[in-house]
Amino acid sequence: MKTRRQGNAIVLTVPTKFGIAENVEYLAVKGADDSITFIKKKKNIFDEAIKQGQKLDATLGFPEEQPQGEEIL
Repeated sequence: MKTRRQGNAIVLTVPTKFGIAENVEYLAVKGADDSITFIKKKKNIFDEAIKQGQKLDATLGFPEEQPQGEEIL
């Protein structure tokens, strides 16, 4: 694959053989060695809850035990 300039952006065309659907959002992460990894963007559960008029309680389901070992930094 080869990059190309399109306006103020650099575009990397992904061949269809990779099976990536259209209009899918990805996050690009640049590594220390200048490698780039693309991660499929997931829905924000908090934004979805707000749209549906719901509240999320982050305390439910968390263990009440105290952390042990290296969990505490």
